Amino acid sequence: MAKKRKLKGSLASLKGSASEKLDRYTSRTHAYAFNTYDQQGAVDAPLSPSDVLMANLLSLKLSALDVIPLFTDGDGPAQHVRKAVDQALLDLRDTDSFESYKDLSGLEQAVESLAAANRAALEVKGWTAVTVSKVLHRRRPHIVPLIDSRVYSFYGTKYPSEVRAALWEDLQANESWLADLAKDKLTPDGRQLSLLRLADILIWTPEREKELDVSRA
Repeated sequence: MAKKRKLKGSLASLKGSASEKLDRYTSRTHAYAFNTYDQQGAVDAPLSPSDVLMANLLSLKLSALDVIPLFTDGDGPAQHVRKAVDQALLDLRDTDSFESYKDLSGLEQAVESLAAANRAALEVKGWTAVTVSKVLHRRRPHIVPLIDSRVYSFYGTKYPSEVRAALWEDLQANESWLADLAKDKLTPDGRQLSLLRLADILIWTPEREKELDVSRA
């Protein structure tokens, strides 16, 4: 059995403020991204330009130069990213939820197409694993974790695979109370909130109302 890593941060440390954070982030009267970003769209559709631009709602700054090349004909790095993301959308459509895997190796096998998309993104200026996560999570919220500077900092790492490992261990340890918190919370389009999205909301949302979603790193 693999030895568990010592996590820098833990969702358990956020339990006391979790309910208040979730209510605030999902409120229709606050300027957070929940009411716009968290609408999944057509589940079976291939990647579209609007899917990519929706990631800007989580404070990316993708411009036309970051989007248009993906959807032009050719066989360059930009087209490789689009094809890799499309493959991930297909492969991850019916996977089990992120937290349900009994071991990390099983999870990593399930998300190999996500890892492949992350590798493809390294070849395109303006694209990173953060970009891929914010594009894909909206379409596959049950299996693709969101990654940004705060998540990297929270878990004390800078690699997507290490974030996945840390987050999987954290969800395994805290699944019971997180599931209770998420079970009655619906997305704007009527889906149950995934534990991956809940974890990101808790890690990102400040303890007090002092910053808006538009300032997200």
